Amino acid sequence: MRKYLILLLFCVIGMGSPSAFAQERNENVEAAKIAYITDKIELTADQAQKFWPVYNEYEAKRRALMKDYRSGYRKDVDEMSEQEAKARMDEMFDTKEKELALEKEYAARYQRIISTKQLIKLYRAERDFTKLLLKRLDASRAANR
Repeated sequence: MRKYLILLLFCVIGMGSPSAFAQERNENVEAAKIAYITDKIELTADQAQKFWPVYNEYEAKRRALMKDYRSGYRKDVDEMSEQEAKARMDEMFDTKEKELALEKEYAARYQRIISTKQLIKLYRAERDFTKLLLKRLDASRAANR
């Protein structure tokens, strides 16, 4: 079973072209992420049914928090007054505190569904999946040079 999930992961990540199928590619990456995490944390069917809606809710809230933070991110630092820079730093720390609070809230919710060991495996699997995607992106860019 595990071999099939990993094969699915590589097939799904490999699909799609750079711009024309961006939405489809995002959906494929999301499907690969679900398969990868499900395998790595060894979710049962019952756990998966309860876990993924909570996980998706967390991800949506985290993305919204980061999107809100990034809305002022591109402003040139050299054009900021010292007061604006201080406000930006305060906003950065506030966002990090909110992100930590969100993570703690959802860790507690996850532990009603999965074990603490599975939760640790989840955090590792998320990090490993991101590394895998970055390697794949680097390889893709190198091949296109």
